[in-house]
Parts: sequence; C-alpha cells; structure tokens
Amino acid sequence: MLYFPYFRGRQYDLLALKNIAQQHVLPANIIPIIEPVRDIRALPQTVAAFVDHDQPVVVIANPTVSDYALTQQKLHDWRPYQDNPNLIVGHVLTPMLIPDSLTAPAGHHTLLIARQYDELKAAHHAGWLTAPDYLLVPPEARIRQLLDRPTVSLFDHAWFPEHDRSYADIVDGFFSDDWTLADFNNYVGFSDYTIGGSHYSEHGYPAKAVTLHLTYFRGNQLRIHRFVSTDRNDFRHPKEKFFQAVAKLAEWLPQQPAVTQTPAAQQLAAYHEQQHFPGLGVVKRLSLEHHLQLMAQYFKENFPVD
Repeated sequence: MLYFPYFRGRQYDLLALKNIAQQHVLPANIIPIIEPVRDIRALPQTVAAFVDHDQPVVVIANPTVSDYALTQQKLHDWRPYQDNPNLIVGHVLTPMLIPDSLTAPAGHHTLLIARQYDELKAAHHAGWLTAPDYLLVPPEARIRQLLDRPTVSLFDHAWFPEHDRSYADIVDGFFSDDWTLADFNNYVGFSDYTIGGSHYSEHGYPAKAVTLHLTYFRGNQLRIHRFVSTDRNDFRHPKEKFFQAVAKLAEWLPQQPAVTQTPAAQQLAAYHEQQHFPGLGVVKRLSLEHHLQLMAQYFKENFPVD
C-alpha cells in the first residue's frame, strides 16, 4: 500500500515536510507530493532534506496553480536534485504536456496526475500511460473501466464550511478510509490533500474563528477533530481565540490513545500550559506534522515495508 500526501508548496507546508524528513519517521511507502507555488528558499531546502535522508519525495515539474510556472528564472530551484533517485519528478496531465516528460532515466521513477477524464482517455488511446511508474486518478468507475494498469486514487477529503456555516457546526467527523477500498477497486495506493484541501488561494482569507485540526484513528477509520474558538463574532483577537481553541485540544488529547498523542500534537497542547501564541503558521505546520506522524505509525503497523 502506498500513500501520496499532496501538498501545495507554501512556506509552512514545506517547513512541516522538512521537519518530518529530518525526523526520518516516514516509511518508504509514504511519499509526499509537492506542487511548487512560490519561488522560496524552503522549496529546495525541503527537497534536500528528503534526498539527504534517503527518503522519496515527488516534485511536480509543471505546477498548475499560482504563477510559479510562469517564472522563467528561479531563485530557489529544486532541479539540481533531480539526478538523485529519491526525487520523483511528477507531472500534471494537461494538453501542453510532452509525452517524453513521462520517461525517466534508469533507476528513477515518474509520476503522472490525471484529474480530467477526457484528457486521461486521450492519453490512454495515445499510449502515453505505460510510461509513468505511478498514475494518480480520481476514484471514478468510468476511469477504472478505462484503464488496465495499476493506479492510485486521488481524492480531496477536506471539508470547508460554506459562507453561513463554521467548523463549529461539525467539530468531529469522518475523514478517510481509502486504504480499505484500495484492493477492492484495484488501486495500489491512495492520495489526498491532507487537512489542507485541494483549494489554493494565493493570499488566504480571514476567519472569525481560530480552528485547530487534528486527525486521529478510530479503528481503521481516519477521523478529524476540530477545536474551534468560542469567540466567533469578528476578525479581531486571533491570539485570544487561539488560547480558547488550544484549551479544548489540551483537554481532549490526554484522553486519546498513545498513537494520537504525537510529538506535534503534544507541542500544540503545550502552548496551552505555556500560554504562548506561536502564530497561526506554526499551528498549521504542527497540525500537518501530526497528520504525517500519525499516518506513519499506522502504516508501520498495518502496511510494513519488507
């Protein structure tokens, strides 16, 4: 079983991945995907952390969100590491993609993400889909009927409240059990956008509440718990709202199994005792690190690598 957690290359996403690589907690069958969105120093630093620690990572060579792909001269380029076999060069299937891009040198792997059925069907008939080692597709019946090769399901499990709702409406809920259906649907693995979701916004948007997101397991089902500040009336006082939310997390975490009490989750809970506000970027980083630490432990117990 393979897991490809998909990340946009924002600053705190990359810092979370860099820390995880340095901790060396991921088994070989968890392979993060980075789609670059900004020309920042953290991008090559994160790639270097993976290859230096002999861990596989995917970087999308033709990103389709933000204007990163339009920047001709990169100040912080990841490509100097592409000769390392731990770096898997990935592509998104688009009408502009050149088939030769899907062929890798000996000892290297390639990955292709195909989100649109019509483009996938055309590539299939053109014979392109035999080249990539990993093919990520939406979990649709018509795609399974079309393809006769191993694939990886790609699905966005994150939920974002609509305008008139908030995370306080659903503080706990189902997140994923994709691995339980993989064999039945002939998938060799699964991919998702973790707790961040597939939506990308260049500048983000303000929220009236501060919400902390932690994934956890109940049996073989991955769930998500949301700790929402009690004050949700306006956009002010994020520090005070963080303390309201983290107090709920600090009360909830000790009641959970040891596997849920990851180092990242414990660090978040410690901010309640310390009454320290690290900034919402650090909170996001730790939430992502927790998810990866949690999934790593689950995979080591349930899908050990020979």
